[in-house]
Amino acid sequence: MRNNIIDLGLFLFLAVIWSSSFLLIKISVETIPPYTLTAGRLCIAAILFWVYLAATREKLPLNSESLIVYLVVALLGHCFPYTLISWGETRISSSLAAILMGIMPVVVVFLAHWLIPDEPLNRTKAMGVAISFLGLLLLVGFATFSHLQQDILGQLGVLGGAICYALCTIYIRHHNPTGIRALATGTMTVGGGISLILAFVFENPLHIQPTISSIAATLALGLLPTALATLMYFRLIRRLGASTFSQINYLIPILGGLWGIWLLDEPSSWKLFGSLALVLIGIYLVQKSNPELRKQD
Repeated sequence: MRNNIIDLGLFLFLAVIWSSSFLLIKISVETIPPYTLTAGRLCIAAILFWVYLAATREKLPLNSESLIVYLVVALLGHCFPYTLISWGETRISSSLAAILMGIMPVVVVFLAHWLIPDEPLNRTKAMGVAISFLGLLLLVGFATFSHLQQDILGQLGVLGGAICYALCTIYIRHHNPTGIRALATGTMTVGGGISLILAFVFENPLHIQPTISSIAATLALGLLPTALATLMYFRLIRRLGASTFSQINYLIPILGGLWGIWLLDEPSSWKLFGSLALVLIGIYLVQKSNPELRKQD
């Protein structure tokens, strides 16, 4: 029981960390272009993990199976979704993007039913996902569906990013890799290398002139929403299961709104807190339906 409480606490903490990335990215991209920013945050995280491995003398597996895992997780969990979502949001509204990102937990739940034996879809889980999605709709407004006439390619970009995250979550849960720190190191190294190549191809990062605030925000992105969050991400998928973990996608935009109220003096709304209540109820129901939590007591 104690381990479950710790895991759920880490789940909420991870949602807080990831929700802060919206604010940090907004500050960073003022003077640092997107590919360079992605490469920067991944390389910062990779350096931190390599320093840790060197200090602890922990070995990084470099066999063919491990390299494939690093590449798949780097592409599906970082490179593809970062690029697709960023590009898509330049063409469609943020509210519509939030709705499309809400597809991710739905995809995870259905894929988990077919690919992960101990995560079957049942009535309680389906009800939990539906309630969480309703909470997201309450936050962004049902009128958002009228925006479906916006740029189709932009919608496909964001939807593609959401599906990448779903596939990555299922892949990690299905393979259940051991050595979380080694997995994080390999993933960040591969992802950082790919992003760095893209940055030099498209943006010429050596000639940018970032401000101090953008540099500080990028460092914070590398430390918290990338390095620390990745360790928690790998742990929680294994401990909570893919279905429960995927519900974090509904919690992040709500917490992002709370960041805006707290730091940017944005007006509060009953919809924000109503959405939070619905999402927490949905998460509880999905978690309750997962047998793996009870097995770990």
